[in-house]
Amino acid sequence: MHITKKIQKAERRFDTRAEWFLWHHPVLGYLFVLIGMPLLVLLCVCAGALLLIMPLSGPLGYF
Repeated sequence: MHITKKIQKAERRFDTRAEWFLWHHPVLGYLFVLIGMPLLVLLCVCAGALLLIMPLSGPLGYF
């Protein structure tokens, strides 16, 4: 099985599970979509910026 087929299969499985969760737990799903996902994106952006900046801070004298 090619890597693209595996990715598509995993995506379909995730979509199915996410849809089931949202149908059975609408309040939790609503909170996750409106609060959890933006926080997750912000955390990923901060972690990415930190990973880019930390190696540069030593040679530049900031750390």
